[in-house]
Amino acid sequence: MSNETKDFPGRSLPNSAEGFSPLSAARMLWRRKYTALAIWSIISLISCAWVLRLPPVYMAEALILVDPQKIPESFVNPTVNEEVTDRLALINQEVMSRTQLLQIIREFGLYQKVRPTMTEEELVARMNHDISVTVQKNWSGGKMAAFRLAFEGSNPVVITKVANRLAGLYIAENARSRETQAAGTVEFLDSKLDDAKKSLDAQEAKVSAFKQMHSGELPQQENSILSELNSLQVQLQGCQDAITRATDERMNLEASLSAAETSESALERSLQPRSRGTGTVVMESGVPPKLRSEILEAKLHELELRFTPDHPDVQAVKREIAVAKQQEAQEADESVRAAAKRAQEASSATNRNGTTSYSQDPTVVTPEVLRERERIVTLRAQMASIANDISLRTKQRGEILSQMASYQARIIKLPLVEQQMAALTRDYQISQDNYKSLLDKKLAAGLATDMEHSQKSERFKIVDLAHTPEKPVRPKRLLLASGGCLLGLALGLGVALAIEFHLGLLMGEWELPRGVIVLGRVPLIKMPAKVVPVQGKLLLAVVGLGSLVPWIALSRFLSGH
Repeated sequence: MSNETKDFPGRSLPNSAEGFSPLSAARMLWRRKYTALAIWSIISLISCAWVLRLPPVYMAEALILVDPQKIPESFVNPTVNEEVTDRLALINQEVMSRTQLLQIIREFGLYQKVRPTMTEEELVARMNHDISVTVQKNWSGGKMAAFRLAFEGSNPVVITKVANRLAGLYIAENARSRETQAAGTVEFLDSKLDDAKKSLDAQEAKVSAFKQMHSGELPQQENSILSELNSLQVQLQGCQDAITRATDERMNLEASLSAAETSESALERSLQPRSRGTGTVVMESGVPPKLRSEILEAKLHELELRFTPDHPDVQAVKREIAVAKQQEAQEADESVRAAAKRAQEASSATNRNGTTSYSQDPTVVTPEVLRERERIVTLRAQMASIANDISLRTKQRGEILSQMASYQARIIKLPLVEQQMAALTRDYQISQDNYKSLLDKKLAAGLATDMEHSQKSERFKIVDLAHTPEKPVRPKRLLLASGGCLLGLALGLGVALAIEFHLGLLMGEWELPRGVIVLGRVPLIKMPAKVVPVQGKLLLAVVGLGSLVPWIALSRFLSGH
């Protein structure tokens, strides 16, 4: 029949795109229905058998809550401020380490069937694959509020224990890492605080040495320096006034001394005798010589007009004046005592004889002359005392002027010292602020460490322990079996269509080109039952078994295998 179809001009083959219709596809499938059913049944049977042989996989899951800090952060600021997700990633690395996982594998006897054929690295990788961590955010989608830790395996009891053990490791590792980080922070701050203390001590030593070196010249002593300078000015003024008064008094004493000496000379001239026999007093004429101290005082006055009181020449003349006055005072005392003795002797002689004798001393001293001489001695002693006082006052004035010059030099030096002191103070203040800041941070870190030890900080808390699962999470047997059956059906239909397309048979008159006239139709010839081939019986048996496969798979799934 295929040869006849090829003889018609313009005839399209059944497997061509032109003239192919769904009715032809239905006829093809109907012709190969046993083949399609056989392939469907075989694939369904194989897929169901494979699904039934898959081992069940259970999953135990524990819920761990991120418990926030119990103490408000306004009272105790935690030293661990990293995000929970970041810290969870670090904890994953610690818990999922090769040592930890191998210890858990040996402790719970995991992967007994495949352990002889796998290396330790492969076992660790498989366990890493079986562990899953799912993060749950809070309701606002912000920080992590909790996470679920799950472990998968074939033994429900064992995986439950492993999941709880892993949850405990996560909690312990979180607490340990927080305490370690807090302790490390305290240790770091301790070392930095020691360095800051050494720096602060060094700055304090520099400031103390600078203050000792520039004592009396520091900026904070400016008011006291000015006060001392004002006090010295008052003292200088008082000293100068005292010198002026002493100078005026000395001039008055000099005038009195000159008058006394003039009176003494007049009295002595009046007592000059005319002849020794008449009992008249004889006295040598002439003016008494000028004293050496007076000459030196005149010289001192000239030097003071040219030099300062501290000049060496002035000081030398002052010493000479003091020595000369002391000698003159001694000579005056001796002269007074000698005159008094002679007067007493003359008076005694007059009382005895009634006449005055001049045989022993040509000069007769009267009481008036003695009083003038005593006055002269007293005035000279007063002048010597005043000269000594003037000398002391002049020396004191020089000392005051020296002190004032020192204080004025300090005031001039104050800006430079203030600049140096400001630099030292700035460095000291920086070191002090750094030390105080580190000390406050250390105290805060100590409180945070105590909070970590007392479990008052943010920590992981198991809200729901892992429970023994009752149903496996994998494989999805019904879904896999259904997928295998659908795959077998599609494969059977595809094979049937491919066979029919390969044969190139004409399915019906609808496949003929338009305009082709059909001359006749051959009726369907039914063969007797006894000539049905054996292959057909076998196909019917396979189809019957294949139709039972989905029911068997469903019953096995419902029974829990």
